Amino acid sequence: MLDQLSIALVAEDALSMAVMERVVKSSGRPFVISRRFIERGFGNIKRSVTKYRQASHVIPHIVLTDLDGGACPVALRAEWGATDLPDFMLFRVAVRETESWLLGDRDGFADFASVAKVKISVEPEQLPDPKEALIDLVRRGRNKRLAAELVPSPGSAASIGPLYNEKLISFVEQRWDVEAAAAACPSLHRMRQRLASFLQTAG
Repeated sequence: MLDQLSIALVAEDALSMAVMERVVKSSGRPFVISRRFIERGFGNIKRSVTKYRQASHVIPHIVLTDLDGGACPVALRAEWGATDLPDFMLFRVAVRETESWLLGDRDGFADFASVAKVKISVEPEQLPDPKEALIDLVRRGRNKRLAAELVPSPGSAASIGPLYNEKLISFVEQRWDVEAAAAACPSLHRMRQRLASFLQTAG
């Protein structure tokens, strides 16, 4: 039996954390998630990169943030000071948002949202606003109950529906096909590649 590899995960929100957990578990490596840090936005992650760098010497850290409107992951890493990281720290960027990765599983998401697969982009990382694209798919889908849960009410100041995170986390945990999503999402594919060798000498 392989030695267990204890790690800490850092994410912007609960949905991104659920995605990270599925990706880590799908790696086939003996990772054990010992700590989870939900930072409530990219700004808190950006401010804490040095802290994570130091803490990774105690327990290896995997950090995930969204690219959002940034130029590219390389530029974001440089801007945030997330370059030349220790071997015990991974810093990954979802292009452009974690929602891109959910849409990458076109079969799974089409079934979940009761929408035609052809309406889902074959290149979700090229979408300018994946979250809005996801919400619009659900809005136009046949599952009106899901629409009421994920789509903000007309005139509401909220950007998402009342059960947005809860329902999408359930999709991630129970139905999301990580391999299918990685085939459509280069940034997810790269994260899986890095996980395959992360802490390899230790395991």
